[in-house]
Amino acid sequence: MERVYHCDVAVVGGGTAGVAAAVGAVRAGASVVLIERNPYLGGEATHSGVSAFCGFFSCGGDPVKVVAGVGDAVLQEMEKLGPTVDYVVSAAGNKNINFQPEYLKCALDNLLEQEGVTVLLHARVVGTESRQKKISSLLCVDDEGTFTVRANAYVDASGDANLVHLAGGRTLWGDESGAVQAVTLPFRLSGVDTSRDMSPGAVEQAIVKAKAAGIPDLTREKGFILKKEGSDVVAVLLPSAMPTGMSAEELTDLEKNTRKQVLSYVEALRRYMPGMERAELAVIGPSIGFRETRRMLGREMILAEDVLKRKKRRDGVARGGWKPEIHKSLSKMATYLEVSGGSYFDIPLGALWSADIENLFGAGRMVCADEAAFAAVRVMGTCFATGHGAGVAAACQALRRETDVEEIRAELKRQGALV
Repeated sequence: MERVYHCDVAVVGGGTAGVAAAVGAVRAGASVVLIERNPYLGGEATHSGVSAFCGFFSCGGDPVKVVAGVGDAVLQEMEKLGPTVDYVVSAAGNKNINFQPEYLKCALDNLLEQEGVTVLLHARVVGTESRQKKISSLLCVDDEGTFTVRANAYVDASGDANLVHLAGGRTLWGDESGAVQAVTLPFRLSGVDTSRDMSPGAVEQAIVKAKAAGIPDLTREKGFILKKEGSDVVAVLLPSAMPTGMSAEELTDLEKNTRKQVLSYVEALRRYMPGMERAELAVIGPSIGFRETRRMLGREMILAEDVLKRKKRRDGVARGGWKPEIHKSLSKMATYLEVSGGSYFDIPLGALWSADIENLFGAGRMVCADEAAFAAVRVMGTCFATGHGAGVAAACQALRRETDVEEIRAELKRQGALV
């Protein structure tokens, strides 16, 4: 018997952007189905163990909050589960929110259940049906076989513009030479004396010594170690590689390569990092964390100048507060482009709306931006904001058959978003 789900808005991807899109759309009055290929929600935050939300606040000293709305709702759900979030100043001098990924999985389950979102985990979109530049349905697959999702509007929050790609929309990849930012495979260690120096400088000293001693498969020398007060568990962000495509063969090579690196980094840190002599490997990933793959070609592109000069717009449906953070070296930490002119920049609706498909919006780590601007909008705090904007836009179009930016902005404000 054919399985068919009907809804106003279908969201593909259950990371920070997808969760925000689903909640934003439901709160705007739409029925929502969310399709996620992993066994839990959270995207890079849970599936790659990237346990820090960057982008809720502007960079540098005197941070200003630039993301609220659904992002705040997620933090509130986490706080209900206990002391699971910490507001910290990173080694780079930015205000971040560290969290425990396992609790985030549960908090997202709770939030979407409360909001009435239909969540389909362990499911993938493998095809689309389109008519007159609009998607009419999604062909999906799970372990029972295939099923169909029919909606009036769609949000691609896959992180890799997978729905845009499957539907025949145009996408972008990397810079002029085709290079994208490095992937990193986080891992967690237990049994660490976190009272010792865990700064990037201390990490660098240890890894340089390890390389000199001949420990193989070490790439980045300087990286972040994220710790929580009172815990002996830390997250380590070091193993890195450069992606060139999205095929199974290429992704398999990346996963195997970075897991080899993890074992070498564990040995190096035990031998040369004070406080880690008795560290035990607790968790790898589970998956590599992507910073950049395919991006959607939208009706408008966010430019580096918009980010660096903190451009304000009347058609903004989200705010970004991060500065361009570029990871193009396997041996060094990120480079930053400095900004001027205020604490945040506005993200226009056109950057979240497919140039080719009328009823398709994009959010998160795939919005339309040039290479330098993308390095600022890709962080997870901003993904909450673009997801919220895309979800409300999709709901407005699905319910009223029009996409009016003033109506979208008014609804976002009603839901507590900063626009």
